[in-house]
Amino acid sequence: MSHRFLRHVPLLLVDFPETDSLMQIYRTFNGGMIKLFPNLRGETDAMTEAMIEVYTENQKKFNAQQQPQYIYSPRELSRWVRGIYESVAQMDAGLSKEELCRIWAHEGLRLFCDRLVEEEDRKWCHDKIDEVARKWFAGVDFDTALKRPIFYTTWLSKETRKVDREELKEFLAARLRVFYEEMLDVKLVVFDEVLEHILRIDRVLRQPMGHLLLCGDAGAGKTVLTKFVRYVFFLLCFYISRVDKKIKRFYSISLVCFVFNLNYCFAK
Repeated sequence: MSHRFLRHVPLLLVDFPETDSLMQIYRTFNGGMIKLFPNLRGETDAMTEAMIEVYTENQKKFNAQQQPQYIYSPRELSRWVRGIYESVAQMDAGLSKEELCRIWAHEGLRLFCDRLVEEEDRKWCHDKIDEVARKWFAGVDFDTALKRPIFYTTWLSKETRKVDREELKEFLAARLRVFYEEMLDVKLVVFDEVLEHILRIDRVLRQPMGHLLLCGDAGAGKTVLTKFVRYVFFLLCFYISRVDKKIKRFYSISLVCFVFNLNYCFAK
């Protein structure tokens, strides 16, 4: 921008907070949450340090030039704090250090690992979460706290709690059976990747202003699994299709068409 232009327009740049500022901000948030559990009051600084280290390491390694969704801001830390709080707020039986570490790892993986494309990058993220947890959390049985897979859901109880693979698979198999009998003509098979994708979609749709981008080959089941989660929670699903069902051909979604669909969706 030229000086001639800038003399007419004030320019203000507010960059992301530095590490010290992030520590002060999120130590306050985590401290308020940890007050719910008197036995964990000494874990506030450790958990905050661990969160910021994972955030900064991911920010250094990945950028938007690699993939457009590799954009990191302090909003990730805010989502992390909110995710942990939603998981622990209804726990009347108390919270152990192992459980806190496991919930911390679960929310971190959902925020940072789920957006990664390459398997090598996802493995790096898993290893980084484990490394940082072992560095900052003291007195924790890490073989228990970081054991994979890590599943948390509200489907089997009124509160968010950890579930094992077989328990979850049995529950979802029954729900899926009713779903495909009422909504589809094709029987769905429950396997490990289906469990993980359903819980990811469920977690996002339960959050305020939750949104996600599902990428992959056509026919992989992205739309069906999203509709299944919507079916379980009785959510309204509005689908913008690029296929005209009357003439059975593809059309290009113009801006006018998109605005019309958006207005129709908001009107609902």
